Amino acid sequence: MKTASWILWIGILIAIFFLGRCSKRCETVETVTVETITELKVDTVTVVEPVETVRTEIRRETIAAPADTVYLPGDTVRIEIPIETKEYRDSLYALQMEGYRPRLNWIEVYPRTEYVYRTETRIGNAPSRRWSLGPAVGYGYDIKNNHWAPFVGVSLTYSLLSW
Repeated sequence: MKTASWILWIGILIAIFFLGRCSKRCETVETVTVETITELKVDTVTVVEPVETVRTEIRRETIAAPADTVYLPGDTVRIEIPIETKEYRDSLYALQMEGYRPRLNWIEVYPRTEYVYRTETRIGNAPSRRWSLGPAVGYGYDIKNNHWAPFVGVSLTYSLLSW
């Protein structure tokens, strides 16, 4: 009888081992929700007194001006006027002006501001294994002696519900 119970226990342990090997591996299921919001703002920039960064003299022009407050033909003076280019530059703009009679050569404006908001939510769910083997303490019915008795040992369980 003792040999039969040992063979039964060894058979149960071997069956538990193979049932555990056949159960599905625990896989991590991950749900990722990514929400990206891009907001572009265009601002109006007013520069009251721009700061000169580069000054270059490109040529000189000679103009005729009256020598006196009363204008007489042939009564003129020649005046040399330097023609310059000036550049104004800031983090928001860049421009170039030229001249005796000022004119704008070019202007670049950088008023755009882009805001990107990214929200990422990760939810990881790992399904539990159905079969488990572990220590157990309880109270149960002893079939051999036909009475209720405490139990301490190893139990094989199958999970029907999990939360």
